[in-house]
Amino acid sequence: MAGNVPGSAASTPTVTALLDAAQRMVQERGFNAFSYKNLAEEVGIRTASIHYHFPTKAHLGEALMSRYNDGLDAVLEELEHKSTTALARLRGFIAIYRSTACRGAICLCGSMASDLGTLPDELHGNIQRYLDRSTRWVRTQIEAGLKADELAPISSPDELAVSLIAGLQGGLVLARAQDDTGPLDHVEKTFMMALRPIGVS
Repeated sequence: MAGNVPGSAASTPTVTALLDAAQRMVQERGFNAFSYKNLAEEVGIRTASIHYHFPTKAHLGEALMSRYNDGLDAVLEELEHKSTTALARLRGFIAIYRSTACRGAICLCGSMASDLGTLPDELHGNIQRYLDRSTRWVRTQIEAGLKADELAPISSPDELAVSLIAGLQGGLVLARAQDDTGPLDHVEKTFMMALRPIGVS
């Protein structure tokens, strides 16, 4: 998800350390704003060792996004298992973005998407997969809440799902620029008003 999430791409302690450090750099600086030299200094290894695991930065980016997508699947599954209502699951989803804002970071996918025009073509599919998966999941929760008479949304589930993902991604950028999580609060408040939860004051 937006923050540090579990994934299956890393297979050794060194690879895990490299991916963790690279993810922080992308979320805080951008994919094009760090080099293998920066990464080597952060992890404490030689640049040649990075090239051994990730021959090019495109390979590193692919591994990052693959792990992030795996992590998204794990987080969404966890939300579905521990939350009994659609409203609770949606609040949990938004809370993950707020935790990212509290770290002064933005979503890995959002950061990568902002550099899309300069990224290798191989990365585009994984970036789109993250956004599509997130949007579909939010839409599914809204539809479930509507079917269970928990929600009476003012717009279609499709429209609200796209609006939430766009709002959360943009809210993270504003939150970092302002050093304030307030933008995420506004996104959540507006979204909840649009959902019109039944029996919730």
